[in-house]
Amino acid sequence: MAFSSLPTAPAGAEFSLKGKTVTIYIAGGVGGGVDQFARTLAPYLGKYLPGAPSMIESNMPGAGGMQGVAYLSNVAARDGTAIGTTNAGPVVEPLLGTEKVNYDLQKFRWVGSLVKGDTVCAVWHASGIKTLDDARAREVPLSSTGVTSAPTRVALLMNALLGTRFKPIAGFDGGTSLLAIERGEVAGICITLNSLRTTRPQWLQEKKILPLVQVSLSADPEFPDVPRAIDLITNDEHKQMLEFYLLPYEFNNPFMLPPGTPDEVLAAYRTAFAAAVRDPAYLAEAQARKQTITPRTGEDVAKLVQKMFATPQAIVARTIEATTPH
Repeated sequence: MAFSSLPTAPAGAEFSLKGKTVTIYIAGGVGGGVDQFARTLAPYLGKYLPGAPSMIESNMPGAGGMQGVAYLSNVAARDGTAIGTTNAGPVVEPLLGTEKVNYDLQKFRWVGSLVKGDTVCAVWHASGIKTLDDARAREVPLSSTGVTSAPTRVALLMNALLGTRFKPIAGFDGGTSLLAIERGEVAGICITLNSLRTTRPQWLQEKKILPLVQVSLSADPEFPDVPRAIDLITNDEHKQMLEFYLLPYEFNNPFMLPPGTPDEVLAAYRTAFAAAVRDPAYLAEAQARKQTITPRTGEDVAKLVQKMFATPQAIVARTIEATTPH
């Protein structure tokens, strides 16, 4: 029988954050997607935590968010006064990246996540591309934020698995990557529907941008006619590669406590998170901000992390090869 080595509270003591301030370390810049989701949830999470602490946000966008995740892992307090959230990049990097990271995803105490994967590869209505077959027949330039960013990796993976001819062009930031599409400098982008709904809702409403393929494990009900990549793949190894790649995106906008945080603190946070994401006021505010909330529990997130690291090394290597620019 295994016993927890985590610190425990004195007998009879109940965990409370009354009179304290909780800092949310956000692995992303002010105004970005991960920041907006965190700031919307923060007051509701604080409302349900024992003692109703004050909540403040601290943005740490360096190195694509890895700076913030590393700080949470190595420096932040383990007494319940520090929690972190991140975009998918720092979750993907330990699995697919070439640089060594100074944090271990398997050691975080996962509280829950707000969004399930909803990535699509989409093109501008005036691009001349209407279907996946069109994208197989000619080169399709796509805007991207970096050579190892999610938009680039998704595009390259679709080329490897579906035979598309996407050409990701790195060097844009979140805003200019969308402006480039509107100006006709590129044909489209691989991006999450949540991001489009938050930043360019009119594009979807007015059909100015056309999703060609859903690169997610769950189909979006608003786009029943857009095929899922997973349904188009018949090769078992290719299917495993796609499933492995998509696992980190199945718990987008996760919240986690530093390694070594006591069990009773984790339990309190998971209870508060579950209550917050069901709060009608929170859901109404999220809807007003065009945030589609599809939460997962901390237990579910922890299982997905374990599944990622249990993937056969041959599949990991093939996926890295397919998603790395050459």
